[in-house]
Amino acid sequence: MKLFINNKLILNNVKFCDGFSKIKGLMFSRRLKNNECLILNNSSSIHMLFVFQSIDVVWLDKNKKVIDKKENVKPFNFLIKPRIKSCYVIELPLRKAKLFKLGNKVDFR
Repeated sequence: MKLFINNKLILNNVKFCDGFSKIKGLMFSRRLKNNECLILNNSSSIHMLFVFQSIDVVWLDKNKKVIDKKENVKPFNFLIKPRIKSCYVIELPLRKAKLFKLGNKVDFR
């Protein structure tokens, strides 16, 4: 799966997580490579328990528009949530959230 912002290719190694894979997320995982990310379906808040890397996080609404982002989220934070409820969470390598602006249309396919 690939991730696009306003129809421009941004990342080409995207893992879509639903069910158990969404609950596990990045826990006990290796470091994300620069071209990788996880998309958590039907999610708003996340935790960083047993995640051993800092990441960037972007939240999308049901129309896949960017509604919030946080950069350099540290490991072992208990609760990270957006300003308003979201539908999708994108967990990214550090410095990738800079590519996303509020209101950007995101697509993954």
